[in-house]
Amino acid sequence: MHLITMAHLGEAQALIDEFELKKISPHHFENGQLILLITGEGPFEALSLTSYFLGKRDVKQIINLGIAGSLNDKMSIGEIYSIRSLYLAIDGKPQFKSFKLAEEGVDAITSFERILRPEKARPLSAIAQIVDREAWGVALSAKNFSIPFECAKLISDRAGEIGACELIREEAYSYSQKLSAYLKNKIDSHVSPEPIDIDLPGFHFTFSMGHHFKGLLQKISLRDGVSQEDILELLPLEDLRSQKLRPKDRSSRLIEMLELKLDPLKEKLQSGLASWKSPYEKQGLFLQTDPTWENPSVKVSFEIESNQDLKVKMNQLSELDLSPFHQLRNGSFNVE
Repeated sequence: MHLITMAHLGEAQALIDEFELKKISPHHFENGQLILLITGEGPFEALSLTSYFLGKRDVKQIINLGIAGSLNDKMSIGEIYSIRSLYLAIDGKPQFKSFKLAEEGVDAITSFERILRPEKARPLSAIAQIVDREAWGVALSAKNFSIPFECAKLISDRAGEIGACELIREEAYSYSQKLSAYLKNKIDSHVSPEPIDIDLPGFHFTFSMGHHFKGLLQKISLRDGVSQEDILELLPLEDLRSQKLRPKDRSSRLIEMLELKLDPLKEKLQSGLASWKSPYEKQGLFLQTDPTWENPSVKVSFEIESNQDLKVKMNQLSELDLSPFHQLRNGSFNVE
């Protein structure tokens, strides 16, 4: 699984949309193939959060992406550069610990402090062409856990320029889209070609949906000893096309069918979950659970218009029984 680290949520927004990453916590998003970790600014903050996460999850590669400031006029605003070597500066002074990431690219230095004035940027320009706030900390964490690490930065401004923050805010989503496209191309180049292409009229697959769909086809093909084309022929494609659904929703239904075909246990879980939720939702209590079944917590939402409505809902909440849901998570399907 790839771990993507970025300093700010704003620069990650297009990536979250493109890869359909689900929010696990304010700092953590994922989709089954990718994990996104928002580290915040500062090398040691990034080191701490990344290390804490790597202690809990199995990751095969780390990629740090984000915006950075240029330390010389040769770097083009809006361009993405692969990082060759990483350095660290504390209070404007270079430290001895550095990382070589690749044979080609440009050099970057992670600064302990924000570079808000030209006189702060000049000493750093003798060391590197780019300055950021977190990459060095992520690189150290990757080294400590012996995980391959890559880094690429989009130039958002000239380090130390007045008014840079306003410019970055105006271009934030555009920059985020460029970073998302860069990551998609990088991942595509590392993914082995699948036996078939997804060419299904009336269906639309996002990147993550397409990757998941192909993976399901391949697993079922290997398990049942049939070709992927034969599996597709048995799916109710025409029935789905006849339904008044968006192409993306048809694709979601198709993926659900393959998931149930691959794992009948999931169908039992979903059926039990729906049976438990149904009486509460008829009363206007909507229950949201973790789709991965890893988190035992349940989010409850409802609407009210008066104090009397609130009293009714509070009484309904007092009768909410979580034990059937917990029994499902523990493998019991006899849920009433």
